[in-house]
Amino acid sequence: MRSFVGGVGDLLFFSTLFYGLFYSHVNNGGGLVNLPVRTVGRPWRTVLIALPHLLGLGVFLAVFGGERHRLPDRMAVHFTGSGRADGFTSVGAFPYQALALVLVPAVVFAVLAPFLDLEPFGWRCFTGIAYAVAALVASLLTWTVLGNAAGDSPEDVRLRLDGLVAVLGVAAAAGGLGLLLAVLAPPARRTDVTAVASGPRLALGASEGAVWTRSVVSRPLLGVGAAMLVAGLAIGLTAGWGSGLVMLGVGGLLLALPGARVTVDRHGLTAVPLWTPRPRLRIGLDRVESADSRGISALREFGGWGYRARPGRSGLVLRSGDALVIRLTTGSEFVVTVDEAATAAALLNALVDRDRRRVREGG
Repeated sequence: MRSFVGGVGDLLFFSTLFYGLFYSHVNNGGGLVNLPVRTVGRPWRTVLIALPHLLGLGVFLAVFGGERHRLPDRMAVHFTGSGRADGFTSVGAFPYQALALVLVPAVVFAVLAPFLDLEPFGWRCFTGIAYAVAALVASLLTWTVLGNAAGDSPEDVRLRLDGLVAVLGVAAAAGGLGLLLAVLAPPARRTDVTAVASGPRLALGASEGAVWTRSVVSRPLLGVGAAMLVAGLAIGLTAGWGSGLVMLGVGGLLLALPGARVTVDRHGLTAVPLWTPRPRLRIGLDRVESADSRGISALREFGGWGYRARPGRSGLVLRSGDALVIRLTTGSEFVVTVDEAATAAALLNALVDRDRRRVREGG
């Protein structure tokens, strides 16, 4: 069962990674869709995404219960490229391992769904992938039960090409169904984000000091980190820690660095993690041309959360919403998502103006 669970865990990880890369391409140069929208009915997203996983689990349990009397005590659960069985587990442990396999992707996809600020095409793709993964896992588990029930011994169970094609066909059909059902949580148009403050300034005397600081926590990163940690633990307990190591590492990192403290003072802009003094990000006053604030969409504009880089712009993007936007002297933009960004921009502009006056006056 170790290899089988590890394979499904890898499938989940890479399918999620593929979606992130694909969505980023579509929204940052792919040219397929560029509609400023948001998805409404967010509470129903979790229900819509979790539904195929729960239905797949129900089908598997029904088949397992019906065939339980025909199953051997030692079941074949992993197969070589030629279709021969090379991995086995006990019939008593198999349903619990299967439960983990179904619930891990269900938790990951369901946790991601409410946080995603997607365009229509992106939301349909996400839903289709979630449905395809659910059907693939449930079909493999169900086929494993039927194959063992029909075999004379675990060593005689074979994964034939027609069985593999059938499993992939079910996954493809479920993915298509997900694309269609995505309209149950339809995107709604919204006006594109615009600047809410253009180059504001605070009145600041030549000798006055001022500091602005604010903490920001990324709920999406916390949710994804928790889901990845649960997935890694579930896979580690059922399939061995080597299989869940990547998810545990990613989940632990996201939970350790969920936000930042942003400060504007005479040194410029500084951002540090909430719980550690390093790594430290700093943009000095000499690098700032001007600053303002505006609302941004993390996924639509930057393809995700965290430190993001795009041609001509980069930033610390921990959520969608209000953001401090700094135009650098190089002509590029640096963005930090934080509340009260207009106040930070006004102070930063005032500090930059005063610093330039001092330079001109030779002070």
